[in-house]
Amino acid sequence: MRIQMPSTQSLRTFEAVARYLNCGQAAQELCLTPSAVSKQLQAVEDSLGVELFIRGKHGMVLTEAGQTYWKAIRSILRQLEEAGERVVRQQHHLQDLDVRVLVAFAERWLLPRFAEFADANPDLKVHIDASAVHDEDQPGTYDAYIRYGTGYWPDCVADYLSGRQLVMVASPDLLARGRPVLAPADLPGFTLLGHSWDPEAWAEAFRALGVPLDALPPIRRWEFFGMTIRAACAGHGLALVPHCFVTGELARGELVPLLGHRQDSPFGYYLVIPENRQDEAALARFRAWLRTRRYDGEDPPAGGPGIH
Repeated sequence: MRIQMPSTQSLRTFEAVARYLNCGQAAQELCLTPSAVSKQLQAVEDSLGVELFIRGKHGMVLTEAGQTYWKAIRSILRQLEEAGERVVRQQHHLQDLDVRVLVAFAERWLLPRFAEFADANPDLKVHIDASAVHDEDQPGTYDAYIRYGTGYWPDCVADYLSGRQLVMVASPDLLARGRPVLAPADLPGFTLLGHSWDPEAWAEAFRALGVPLDALPPIRRWEFFGMTIRAACAGHGLALVPHCFVTGELARGELVPLLGHRQDSPFGYYLVIPENRQDEAALARFRAWLRTRRYDGEDPPAGGPGIH
């Protein structure tokens, strides 16, 4: 059975009303009158021959068919919008990129190196949106992302940058106030600081150093590495953090490495690009530069950097 396809405008109207469950708010977003919104909704329902909303004195509710249709067309409308943006960029040779970056990585790794890229690419403007949240918004909201994880995101390509190599550090003031850390057996006497996304990191360190796991004290975990590092600098405990994030503190003597210990975490920072956009010229240039700086602040794996 063939149906008459609703217009794109009607579908946009339906999507907005389904999101708000309110014709007035949808009308305001779409710059339409409420009566025009009602007509567009009626056109969609007439095209499908199905009731999409239950309208009552207390408002609107999606029917089961309405829920199914709304979920389907949201992604379709997003793809149409992204396709239009790509065409406009290519037609006008726009050289702007919007990149979503976790704030710790932006502050401690990307920004100290970014002038090199900007100087070599004066025609390409990169707008960095630094976020403290490990969000997983849909690919396409931004041109590219730098995310923390294990390297897999659906429908995306991911290039490892840095952050998997952890180093054990402490404030020299903390060690001066108490006893030094001269051997692995000294670790259980201290407060341990860790990251909430890698809860097994300290247990892995104890195993590697031959310290019984039953001696592992409670771990104070932080959601952000910036907080973990600041807590370590303030003398709140020993920390396991990405080596690439503390090169400055180590060089200035604000933190000192402990026991020569380094370990690899399953988590790191990756450049993430929607798979269907990896060949775009501006993204390819940004990606190529980031690949030249992979492993900055940590030891590359045996056998050379490679592409992982």
